[in-house]
Amino acid sequence: MPRHPAVAYLFLVRSMSPFFLVLVLTVAASLLLSLAAVARTVWLRLRPAGAAQLGIEQSLRYSNASDSLLLLAVGLSCYSVAAGWAGQLVCYPIYADMSAYGPQAFHAYSHGYLSRWATGTWPVGVMCLTWAVLLWVPVRNVPKRLVWSIVALCVAFAAVTPFAAIAQGHMFAEGFSNEQYARLMWWNGGRSVIFTLIGFLSLAAMRGRLMFTGSESSGRKSP
Repeated sequence: MPRHPAVAYLFLVRSMSPFFLVLVLTVAASLLLSLAAVARTVWLRLRPAGAAQLGIEQSLRYSNASDSLLLLAVGLSCYSVAAGWAGQLVCYPIYADMSAYGPQAFHAYSHGYLSRWATGTWPVGVMCLTWAVLLWVPVRNVPKRLVWSIVALCVAFAAVTPFAAIAQGHMFAEGFSNEQYARLMWWNGGRSVIFTLIGFLSLAAMRGRLMFTGSESSGRKSP
């Protein structure tokens, strides 16, 4: 078994199920789509007023798929909230509990958890990707700024996750450490708060869509 934390972490990544690959690819795709949406927005703002208005009107051509994508995004957002707090309140505290029974017990739990966690977390990546797609597929009565806010939180999730993973990698390679455990709980706590904010905003988006009572043509004229 590799002893260096970075090597141990790479060993874990390679031993993951295909669900881990799904998680990585969907998060990466969501980041690329978000960057492309930022570039498109900047480009439209720099265009002459008439051309920019035309681009905005074209972007508001609602698709029948937008409602299905919104429903999927909201469902996965609620799942992510539950997954984040389950880790914070249940799974990660067991690290400290198992350390009291010796290094072997701690290592067994750490290996078992890390070899299976992607099976339950890959929907988080799909959630990020779905919200990024909704930057390109407008939903009736759902403000674009609300979708942008959720996408920004998804980017924040992607930014803080490596810090929690590094702490787990250190403990996997070197054994339980109060310092690394505190870092893990801190970063995952922040990640859980991010998921919670995404959950609340996603419910606000769904409420806005359900409150829409106008026709499709009037929806196209709305800002």
